[in-house]
Parts: sequence; structure tokens; C-alpha cells
Amino acid sequence: MKIQIIVCLLMICFLIGCNMDESAQISSTKIPSISYIHEEKPPALMITIGEEVIKTYTGAYSWHYIKKSTGEVIQVQTDHVPPYEMVNIEEGTIVNLTEHIAVRFSIEPSSYELRLWNNEEVIATYNSFEEIKERGNYIVEVVGNWEESRATYVAALNITKQ
Repeated sequence: MKIQIIVCLLMICFLIGCNMDESAQISSTKIPSISYIHEEKPPALMITIGEEVIKTYTGAYSWHYIKKSTGEVIQVQTDHVPPYEMVNIEEGTIVNLTEHIAVRFSIEPSSYELRLWNNEEVIATYNSFEEIKERGNYIVEVVGNWEESRATYVAALNITKQ
């Protein structure tokens, strides 16, 4: 009788152990195979020309992250006023496009693009500052993409070429 109880207990422990391994596999497959970020908000953006830092403002974003305490994937969607209401186009930082302009994110995106606005509409889209042909006062909207996430940033610039 004692041997039967011990065998039954061992079988139960074995089955519980197997079941725990199986549920761990199931829960790990619930999260898609995307390398989500643990940051709750989009990364900071810094645009620099030499030593000068250009002030940028975070706009609308759709952001996915893993909550550290639970491992749960959280999605945050925000909306924002349009870029022309976020900055004053007439107060743009003077930018000479012959100088090196660095675009740095605290977490590098898989891609980004630059949208050039004149007052209330997008007039051109570029992949880098070097491609910009326009001169004058513009709003630059930087759109960063991180796998399942996207964020926008805005700056007012007075673009020159000397």
C-alpha cells in the first residue's frame, strides 16, 4: 500500500512537472516573435548640427512595449495636434545643409523618414537631411519606425545652404 501511494505521488509530481513545462511554452508563444522594447514611451530624439542641439517635440505615436512586472505586451496610442500647431515655423533654428546634421534616437529605429511641412501640408518626404532641396522656413517631422511601433517628432527649421 505504501509503495502504491509513493508511486502515485511520484506520478502526480511527474505529470504536474510536465504540465508546467507545457504551459510555459504556451505562454511564451503568446508573445509574437518581435523584440519589443521595455520602455513605456518612445525614445528621445536628438538632432545636432556640430555642437548645437535642435529642440524637438514628440508628436503622435503608436507604441508597443513589454511591461516588466508581468511580461504583458502593452500598446499605447496617442494623438496630437498637427506639426504646424506644435511649433512656430517663423522661429526655426537656422540650419546650413552643408554642415553635418546628426539624427540620433536613444533607441535606434529600424527606419525613419523626414517630412517637410510648409504651414499646413507636407510638401516632400526624404530619407536624410542631405536630400532636402528646399530653402526657407519649414517644419520637419521625423517619423521613426520600430517593428510594431511608430513615433513622430517635430522641429521648426530655417533651412539655408551657403
